[in-house]
Amino acid sequence: MKVRFNRWYNTILTALLSLLGYGCSSENSMEMYGPPILMYGVPSAEYKISGTVTDEGGKAVEGIKTSVKQVTNYEGKPITFAIDSVLTDANGHYDMTSTHFPQSPEIKLIVEDVDGDTNGAYQNDTIDINYNNAQKVKDGEGTWNNGTFTIKQDIKLKKK
Repeated sequence: MKVRFNRWYNTILTALLSLLGYGCSSENSMEMYGPPILMYGVPSAEYKISGTVTDEGGKAVEGIKTSVKQVTNYEGKPITFAIDSVLTDANGHYDMTSTHFPQSPEIKLIVEDVDGDTNGAYQNDTIDINYNNAQKVKDGEGTWNNGTFTIKQDIKLKKK
């Protein structure tokens, strides 16, 4: 009796699943819902980070290295990835543009005096910047491009 029940149960279940499977793959469902959308990619955005480096008196400082590093956590330990670095010009201005794949909203702006006493001796500094405070200036194209953002960070350095 139990064997007969299992046979009927399996036959009915197989028939129902076959009909459902066929119904989901028919042309009619493609017309109703459209073709399946396949997507692959990594969300990214372009960030323009700029500002002016001055001393305590407000005078522009030339030759200061400004570096951007992205901070992420791996197994509870912070890891930094160097993204870009530039030297300030004669007006103390720096400008960096790069595409990021933000894993966390935190980056570090590291400011270093690499020319020694040539333009004055200054203390190094590290500034925490949050991507969430960036201003969006251009919408992205496509699904994975989040657009262009700007971050303006002016820096005052202390003498050594």
